[in-house]
Amino acid sequence: MADSYLFIINPSSGTSIGQHPEKISKAIKNFVNSKGGAAQIFFTEGRGHATTLVKENINRLKWKAIVAVGGDGTVNEVAKGLVNRSTPLGILALGSGNGLARHLGLPLTLDAALEKLFSGSVNTIDSAELNGIPFFCTAGMGFDAYVGDLFSKENSRGLATYLSVSLKSYWNYEPQTYKLNGKKIEVFSLSFANAGQYGNNAWVAPQASVYDGKLDICTIIPFPKWYGSNLTYRLFTKQLKPSKYISYQLAQDAVIEADKPPMIHYDGEPLQLETTRIEVKVKPKSLRVII
Repeated sequence: MADSYLFIINPSSGTSIGQHPEKISKAIKNFVNSKGGAAQIFFTEGRGHATTLVKENINRLKWKAIVAVGGDGTVNEVAKGLVNRSTPLGILALGSGNGLARHLGLPLTLDAALEKLFSGSVNTIDSAELNGIPFFCTAGMGFDAYVGDLFSKENSRGLATYLSVSLKSYWNYEPQTYKLNGKKIEVFSLSFANAGQYGNNAWVAPQASVYDGKLDICTIIPFPKWYGSNLTYRLFTKQLKPSKYISYQLAQDAVIEADKPPMIHYDGEPLQLETTRIEVKVKPKSLRVII
C-alpha cells in the first residue's frame, strides 16, 4: 500500500505560494506520485484553519507525515495538532521567515524540501507553550511583538518589509517593565527561544537547542540608540551573546507579570493578551519532525 501524505498549503503565505498555489500543489502531487506515494492536499482558508484540518483528518488514514506548506504561522498551526502524536510533521518552508526550518537546517526551495521529506529521518524535538498557546520556534514580548503586530498589517511580506517596519518602529518604541519570576525588570525585548531564531536568520539565541528540554530566555534591556546597529548586525550574523545589555538564562518555565495586558508574539504571530500574567513552559520531546 502506498504511503499517504497530507499536505496543508497556506495559499497566502510568503510570496511563491501566494502567486502560484495551484502550480505548487501540482508539483507536490507529481513528486509524491513519482516516489510511489499518495498525496492529499488541502488549502487553508483563514487563521487557525490548518489546525482544524489536522484535527479533522489525522485519524482518517495512517499518514506517513502531515506536511505544512508555508511559513512559520502555517508550521505553527499544523504542528499544534501534532504535539504528543505519533504522526510526524513535514515542512515545506515557503514562507517569508521560515524560522523553524532554518534552525533545523531544512531546504528552502520546493524541490529540495520535497526530497528531504522522503530522504530525511524522524526526530523528536521540544515544543513550548505561552499561556497554553503552543510555539515551536520563539515567543516573546517587547519590541519584537510590537514590530510583529505592525508587520502583520503590511501588504507585502519578506525581510525587506520587516526591516523597514523595524527601523521605523525603533525610533518611537518605549521599553516595557515586567516582573520575570518575581524580579522587576525594564526591557527592550524579552524572548523565549525553543529554537534559535525568529526567522530570516535573525538569531536571538544562537545557542538554543530543540533537544535540551529547556528554553533560552533572552533579556535585552534598554540601550543607547547608537547601539541598535551593532545589535542588528549581531542578530543577523549569529553573534548575539551576553553583554552589558543582553543576558540569557536556561529555564523549563517562567512567569511574567505586566502592568497591563501585553502584546506578545508566538512564532511570529502577534497577539494582544487579555491578562497581565504570562506563563511560559517547555514541553520536552513532544513533536516528531522529519529532518
